[in-house]
Amino acid sequence: MPQLVLSRGINSKRNVFKRILMNAENGPYFLVISLVLFVVLVTVITLTFSAQQVTKGYVLSQLEAEQRTLLTESERREKQVAEVRSLRHIEESSRLRAMRNPSKIVFLSGDTVIASN
Repeated sequence: MPQLVLSRGINSKRNVFKRILMNAENGPYFLVISLVLFVVLVTVITLTFSAQQVTKGYVLSQLEAEQRTLLTESERREKQVAEVRSLRHIEESSRLRAMRNPSKIVFLSGDTVIASN
């Protein structure tokens, strides 16, 4: 008894792309569609890289603005510290005005014992 075996296994799956390419004609429509797809692909890739560069530039400009703000704040605080340390400020301070000259000054000699048993 002769039998006919039809195989639709692995070989048929591999031939799907061959069938599509074989059925496609290399005419003017195929070339135009291929050109349009190529242009779209190149445009998408270019826009992707451009968007990344713009994003990096935006982040960089934000960081530069933050740096300028921090430098300005640092300079302002340094100015405040210098003003507080100035002799004029110390002389005009309320703590200095509240100080009084002692009426009697006592000096201790180096031989005195501060604490003893």
